[in-house]
Amino acid sequence: MSTNLMNDAAQALAVSGKGPAFLPDFKPSTVGTMGIELELMVLDRLSFDLFPAAPDILRVLDKHDKPWVHTPEITTSMLEVATSILSSYGEAAEQLEHIRATVQRAAFEVGASVSGGGAHPFQRWNEQRIYPKERYFESERKYGYLAKLFTVFGMHVHIGAGSADEAVRLCAWLTQRAPLFIALSSNSVCWQGEVSGFCSSRSNVVGAFPMSGIQPHDFRSWQDFRDYFARLAGFGIVNSIKDFYWDVRPKPEYGTIELRVLDTPLKPVHAAALACYARELCLEFADQPGAWPANGSRELYTWNRFNAARDGVDAGWIDPETGIARPVAEVIRSDLERLGQRSRDPGFAKAREHIEDLMRDGGQAGLLRRHLASGGGMNDLARFASEIFEAP
Repeated sequence: MSTNLMNDAAQALAVSGKGPAFLPDFKPSTVGTMGIELELMVLDRLSFDLFPAAPDILRVLDKHDKPWVHTPEITTSMLEVATSILSSYGEAAEQLEHIRATVQRAAFEVGASVSGGGAHPFQRWNEQRIYPKERYFESERKYGYLAKLFTVFGMHVHIGAGSADEAVRLCAWLTQRAPLFIALSSNSVCWQGEVSGFCSSRSNVVGAFPMSGIQPHDFRSWQDFRDYFARLAGFGIVNSIKDFYWDVRPKPEYGTIELRVLDTPLKPVHAAALACYARELCLEFADQPGAWPANGSRELYTWNRFNAARDGVDAGWIDPETGIARPVAEVIRSDLERLGQRSRDPGFAKAREHIEDLMRDGGQAGLLRRHLASGGGMNDLARFASEIFEAP
């Protein structure tokens, strides 16, 4: 058996909880390549409640020859899709549209609909079913009701880091700006049938898990991470990289860092634009070799994160480097102007236009709140979000 296959087998056993802790070597990658993962809702086409039809949709998708992949998620009303390796906005937008159209047709074949969004507006966690896969059963045994409570829907962005040490450094920089992506993507205004008072109610769920949070500020190398992993594994706290629910984490088997804070956008083009924003930030950080963030205050990060989840694009943000408070929208526009001057992606101008859309009139959260205020109920809100996602 090859080394790669042995590593894959060891990692699979570690993830399932049946083998010893395993951390793979960091795979070399090209700085600035990207991949996008979307967790999608599976909905009943009449009630627009969550519908446990993901296994049926996945069987239909198995028949398709495509450049992207589809996988189950922890409950049977969720499915995950992931792009191939991408290098531009145009590639991302094209592939995400192909994903949208293909998954929509597959869902229609089994009597379901699909939707973006960070949290279903009225589902009840106790009604969800764990997907029949040993890894997910192990999660239920380990985390109890939290496993079903984690029926929330996020977008993860992978950015090629180049090397293991650089991944740790880029994680530190991108973590500082992660609240900006919470604000931009926020669209989960309801939770368990109630108006939550947050633009992103999804963002509050992950904090219940023991290894949530952010990479420790004192990390300066991949060896620091390996030592940390070994220490926690020795206590039986972690078994694999998947046990880290950090907002930004290294993903050694892909050679990437992974931004995990975003609500799944209602439109695929918004997903492509947000991924490109993260990519351009990482390329900018990569062009400052050896530089590290000056302030790694966990308390300041938590405050910025809270405000972004509560207020979305209308939130304030305290710059960790300067200590100056600024509106999130102002920070993002400043970023986009600066990044636009250095970007080599011909589609980044289009990405900037879509991000401006996300900052207009309260963003996606504002759109959903206005729909509720106009008299639409929870079922109608779920229908409305699904129609936005399914429209070409």
